[in-house]
This record gives sequence, structure tokens and C-alpha cells, in this order.
Amino acid sequence: MKKIAKYSLPGIVFLSTIVPALAETGARTDNSMMLVYLFLGVCGLIIFLQLIPVFALGLGIIKGFFSGEKEDIKPLKH
Repeated sequence: MKKIAKYSLPGIVFLSTIVPALAETGARTDNSMMLVYLFLGVCGLIIFLQLIPVFALGLGIIKGFFSGEKEDIKPLKH
């Protein structure tokens, strides 16, 4: 037991000084955030362009509902 403590204590002290240095350097550093923002922007643009016809149709329905013109509805003959 004394031999284990004698040899392991310097190893633990040595490793405890190295761990913060390894944590700060990081495994990989790259600046890919620009690509992430570009991808999210394209996704947002696609969603926005898909919603334009929905808003146009909704506006047309609201205009037709509140317009003052009334038409007589005639049944169709088959």
C-alpha cells in the first residue's frame, strides 16, 4: 500500500497540472459559424417563400368576405 501511494501521488499531481491545459486547447477549432448561419438563412427563406401564397389567399378571402358586392346564386342544371 505504501508503494502504491509513493508512486501514484507524483503521477496524480502531474496529471492534475496537465488536464486544464488540455481542456483549454480543445480538440478542434474552426470558424464554421458563417456556414451555419447561411444554412439557417436559406431554410428560413424557403419557409417564408412557402407562406407567401397562404397570406395572399387569406387576404383574398377576407377581401371577398367584406366586399359590398352580392351576387345571386343560381343552381346548376345537370
